[in-house]
Amino acid sequence: MKVRIKFTKVGALRYVGHLDFMRTFQKIIKRSGVLAVFTRGFSPHMIMSFASPLGVGLESLGEYVDFEMAYRDPYELTKIELQRMSQLNIENDELPDVPPEAVIINMLNSECPDGVRILSVKRIEEAKGKAMALVSASDNVVFFENDWLIAGGILSEDTLSDLINRFMEQETIIIHKTTKKTESDVDIRPQIFTLNLCEKTYLPDHVRMSIENAGYSMPVFMKLKTGSSANLKPETVISALCTFADIEYDPLALRILRLDLYGEDGKPLSETGRSF
Repeated sequence: MKVRIKFTKVGALRYVGHLDFMRTFQKIIKRSGVLAVFTRGFSPHMIMSFASPLGVGLESLGEYVDFEMAYRDPYELTKIELQRMSQLNIENDELPDVPPEAVIINMLNSECPDGVRILSVKRIEEAKGKAMALVSASDNVVFFENDWLIAGGILSEDTLSDLINRFMEQETIIIHKTTKKTESDVDIRPQIFTLNLCEKTYLPDHVRMSIENAGYSMPVFMKLKTGSSANLKPETVISALCTFADIEYDPLALRILRLDLYGEDGKPLSETGRSF
């Protein structure tokens, strides 16, 4: 039974890289008692796929991982799903009944470290594809270190709002992109869907207060193109904004929080699944 898990990754865990975090998530599942499907062969491993792994230093309230649970699927299986189970040498009728969604969530949360919280577990069809391939956009919030704001002459929300408005009025926003093999100039303006000051409703109060108490303020909300076809990072947008304003860019002066991931249909990935 394939499920899509939505979870948070905040606090000190933002310094844990993706591979180490993936191992952590596997341990959460093992210790929770949730039954997992393993690959066949000499080195079996859990079948899971993360939607869009976070970079080191970033936090999120809306991360996703697709995961195969070893429970009887309560829905009628498609031909693709029957073929998949046959490949894994699994018979649906021989598997135990799946516990209610709330029970699965509680089992997982009982073993989660601080900063990780399971928000939902939804059954998804095999034909829907992996979450990684579905991602099209993301909501993000960027907080700025107070000392950096003062040094840059941004002393009020009005000042920052005016800067953002002038920045977004540009028809093109060209950045110089360098990879291991190529260098090119790229227009990122079409990949910025929204950029404005963050409204309080976007964030839970305890998250906002925790970040502000650490010395950050004036959060900016941005909806950006995200995924395999194009992937615009919040850091890149802030760097371009600094260039536009003739302010020195400092990546260490940012606190970046991802809110959610969206598919091509504009819906959060959590809405692509079904309850069980």
